[in-house]
Amino acid sequence: MNTSQYLRIPIDADQGFPQAIRIALGERIYVLSTYVNVTDESLLRSTKPLELPKPGAFLALEVAAEESAGTRILFRRKIVPNLEYHAHELSLKFTELLVHPRNINGSGAFGSKLVGGVALRWAS
Repeated sequence: MNTSQYLRIPIDADQGFPQAIRIALGERIYVLSTYVNVTDESLLRSTKPLELPKPGAFLALEVAAEESAGTRILFRRKIVPNLEYHAHELSLKFTELLVHPRNINGSGAFGSKLVGGVALRWAS
């Protein structure tokens, strides 16, 4: 898939993580939820944004579709930059995953940056 077909996911990294975004694409509404998992607590002392994934830390993404019977989870994975992921009718790709430790469970302008895109693979 050509990267120009992707729509930028409106994630504001300064709002911190975890974070959930509702988007309408095609004929459905999706909820994209992100969180950062850190198993190496020494990384939390960094004064600079962490480039994820790295040993001891990663970003995870969950994609859910809102349906009349409730929410259905389509996808839940650790995210690696520049890899295309498929969640049923969606294609997702992230190019930058920088998260400052202060943006984990906290908000503020600390240099975190999360750039990702979403596109329809077929009509929903």
